[in-house]
Amino acid sequence: MEHEQARGRTRWSPAVAGALVAALVVALPRLLAEDEPAPTGVRPVCVDSPDAPAGAIGEQEATWVRFCPLADEGAAQRVRHPQGVITGGLAASVAATLAQTEAGRPVCTAGAATPGPTGLFRIEVGLADGRVAELDGDTGCSTRDELLFSQLETTLLMEAAAGSGPPSAAPAPVTCPERFTTTATNRDGASAPRLAGDPATVPLLPLPAVAVDVCAYSGSGEVRRLADQWQVGPPTSEQVRAAATLQHVPGAMADCEPAPGLTSYVVVLTDATGTARTLTLDPTACSPLRAAVGTPPVDTHLGLATRRLVRLVARSGP
Repeated sequence: MEHEQARGRTRWSPAVAGALVAALVVALPRLLAEDEPAPTGVRPVCVDSPDAPAGAIGEQEATWVRFCPLADEGAAQRVRHPQGVITGGLAASVAATLAQTEAGRPVCTAGAATPGPTGLFRIEVGLADGRVAELDGDTGCSTRDELLFSQLETTLLMEAAAGSGPPSAAPAPVTCPERFTTTATNRDGASAPRLAGDPATVPLLPLPAVAVDVCAYSGSGEVRRLADQWQVGPPTSEQVRAAATLQHVPGAMADCEPAPGLTSYVVVLTDATGTARTLTLDPTACSPLRAAVGTPPVDTHLGLATRRLVRLVARSGP
């Protein structure tokens, strides 16, 4: 599921992309403190088609930025993203970095091999002259596409966290369920209403993950035994949340030989308000990824996890 493809243009390495996203996370609290959103000129709904070219994003100041649904609402490969609109100086700053990242971005053609699983998204940018431009992308196309998505996703999550009040104390370790399930370890905190919306695109967690609990099981099927468990905080918790969003093949079904000797995982992500949502990851059966999605949480098949996500969860312990 993971492979690299040589391209005619220079690609950013995952280390460089990760460093840029980390820098954005560090800068956001300062930006949020200094910039008061200016709720002017935001289109009430996403446009069917832009009336400004993508290049205009770097030519004039942006007044607002948001994710929008794909034109094809039924697309199985659309990526989950937080809701909301960022405005004012923060929007201008994010749009400027989007324009820089967009410059020289590789073009992926339909059906071509890509470094990662397809994850389609659309970013809409409101310009100072009232026109709207947009950036379409595929997080599996290139590191730059993944960074485009991560820049806006991180900004929206951090802005939501800044408006959610003081963080709660670190959560107590979860009680690992006896059954291999997503339904036994979910909680609703103050942020839970942000999980309402389209079940196909609502994010896995409404705010950044401040803790991840991992329950590791031996065995397979209905016969599993808890073998280990651990809890870790940032930045690992947020790395697991981000990877669970992007590192799976949406909608894919298991089709491989069973491997009952491998370890399977129940993964619980918790945000600063105490909202917790659960994933299950089962390498014994081709690594299907299931999640408790939305509010109230509903057990949902997301697709097949990549080896990268499985490794990250397996190695997340202290």
